[in-house]
Amino acid sequence: MRPTVEEQLLGTCRILEDVVAPSVADPFARTILDGLVANLRMLNGAIPAVAGFLQRDNEATVELLGALGPALPADVAARIAEALTESEPEATDGAALDQRNLRLRGLLAEAVRSEGIGADANAMIVRHMTERASRVPMRYVPTAPAASQSTASRTK
Repeated sequence: MRPTVEEQLLGTCRILEDVVAPSVADPFARTILDGLVANLRMLNGAIPAVAGFLQRDNEATVELLGALGPALPADVAARIAEALTESEPEATDGAALDQRNLRLRGLLAEAVRSEGIGADANAMIVRHMTERASRVPMRYVPTAPAASQSTASRTK
């Protein structure tokens, strides 16, 4: 399909940088514009990896939830057991992968908040979340000044 998503994102960046940016005189607005362009470039690089990330994250979260199940209150364990019987979405269905991920992460959040989680379960959760964070394909691109700096620059 032409233009591809990547071509559209890069084309938008080019227009923002070559056409819009030269007309933006306000330093705060320019910083925001630069941040938006950086975010679009980050998305361009991350989009191809999102489906794979979600698929792997869903698999890892299912495995973790299965291991945590016996240590959880019956109602939480039952919701987890139900979710674990659902089939995984197709690897090419990004929206379905995202919905599955959202549900699994919600169940994990419930498990984390459950009383009686032992040290071993906590260690498994921390390992899972640390590993997940290291693989996230979309990362925030900080370009905007801190709130106190931006407020000061706009009031001068």
